[in-house]
Amino acid sequence: MGGHGRAAPATIAHKGMNRSATRMASASTAQRARRAAVREARRAAPRAAARSATLTQILRIVLGTGLVTILALVVPGVLLDTPQPAPKASDAIVVISGDEQMARFQEGVNLYQRGLGQYLVFSGAAYDNGTSNADVMRALAVKRGVPAGAILEESQGEDTWGNAVYTRQVLEGHGLHSAILVTSPYHARRARLTFDAAYAGSGIALMVHAAPDSQWRKLSWWQQPNTRRLTFTELQKLAYILATGQYH
Repeated sequence: MGGHGRAAPATIAHKGMNRSATRMASASTAQRARRAAVREARRAAPRAAARSATLTQILRIVLGTGLVTILALVVPGVLLDTPQPAPKASDAIVVISGDEQMARFQEGVNLYQRGLGQYLVFSGAAYDNGTSNADVMRALAVKRGVPAGAILEESQGEDTWGNAVYTRQVLEGHGLHSAILVTSPYHARRARLTFDAAYAGSGIALMVHAAPDSQWRKLSWWQQPNTRRLTFTELQKLAYILATGQYH
């Protein structure tokens, strides 16, 4: 027979075995690759989890620090300054001394000139045994056009408690039953507590009104040394009242 006949069965079988072996080798390689990938994924998972936990912890610290900072800067000012409803007409406008800029005096006179009080009551003792703060404010008010007969004063109050006690006596002595208390915004909370305690049982309706302050702001009090000092001083005095129940 010639050389161009069909391939021998042994040759065909050999080729088939080669193809089968190749497929098996490829499958084995793929399995090893998959197993290697699984092992690597298992090893990588804890590292990824650790990185994620670290990032989460850092984020919590940053957010916590930011929140504490915001609270530390915002809460003191909000605590000291009470809500400020619009002042209503009252029998008297009580102005207590204590601010160097005389903003309380200016606001008290403005309220009087707007017709929100029948009388202006100035309160404040002298710091140097000279002319009292009440006398100084009285003289300035007269120069501003306030009738002398519309001005009442007490010159014994040396602190907020004294202002409250002695102005109560003035109001009661003149039969006045309502008043607007003018003070500074950083002093408003303590003044409210102190006057409420001193006026208890008097029947005098009191509202607190904060005069505009050129420097102190309840949301930015920390930006200047002077306003920081005022804030810390008021916080200490307020804490003393809350802790002891004693006013000053």
